[in-house]
Amino acid sequence: MAGALEARDGAGIRSADRVLRILDEVGESADGLSAAELAARLGLSPATAYRLIATCVAHDYLARGDDARYMLGRAVEGLGRAVRAQLVVTPAVRGILSDMRDTARAPAYLTVFRGDDIAVAHIADSPAHPRIGQLHVGFAEAAHVTAFGKLMLAARDDDGVRRYLAKHGARSISPRSVTNERTLLDQLDDVRALQVAVEVEEYMPKLACIAAPVRARSGRTVGAVSLSTTADEFASRAHELERIVRRGAWHVSSSLHA
Repeated sequence: MAGALEARDGAGIRSADRVLRILDEVGESADGLSAAELAARLGLSPATAYRLIATCVAHDYLARGDDARYMLGRAVEGLGRAVRAQLVVTPAVRGILSDMRDTARAPAYLTVFRGDDIAVAHIADSPAHPRIGQLHVGFAEAAHVTAFGKLMLAARDDDGVRRYLAKHGARSISPRSVTNERTLLDQLDDVRALQVAVEVEEYMPKLACIAAPVRARSGRTVGAVSLSTTADEFASRAHELERIVRRGAWHVSSSLHA
């Protein structure tokens, strides 16, 4: 019995190794690879190659093109996003956002670039300081009317912003949403000058948000930290919240450089 189990475990390890090698080979090929090419490169029989490829396709790690060549699938992209998020959302960063939440008495958010999107990567909230209901980790909508979205859009030039709007649109979310391209571009000029972004009731009535940039060592904006609160509370605490969010962004940036 033990010998049979060891043989089965060995076969499983061998199959896993072959699958990983298939993904490596496809990832290194700009034009993808056919099943026959993969079999030849890995020294596999055609039947074994097809079986392993079929498993990868079933789980969306490979995708078959019209030319019968295989490319990396969407599941690999998802893993890449997770890796990028984990590189930023370290225990130190989570601690910084928790400190921001407690000091500001408001939920704190970390946003990062996810390909061409701007997505929430971490939220520090609590029953005493709950998040905005619609926001969740992975949220990647309405960048034109959120403080963290405006902050990160401001990292692009005007043509880059126009391309983003052409792809994602700029629909009205609330009565105060800014949807006019020229008005938004003027707002982003202010964000670039002040290095902080604010929105009041653009995303949701009676709510406000303030964001500051997270920077790589090169100075490039790679994310944003933000705080959300009621519009009335923001009006009375704007300077305090700005100081907290700027300091938090600086600490997150510093932690990435360590």
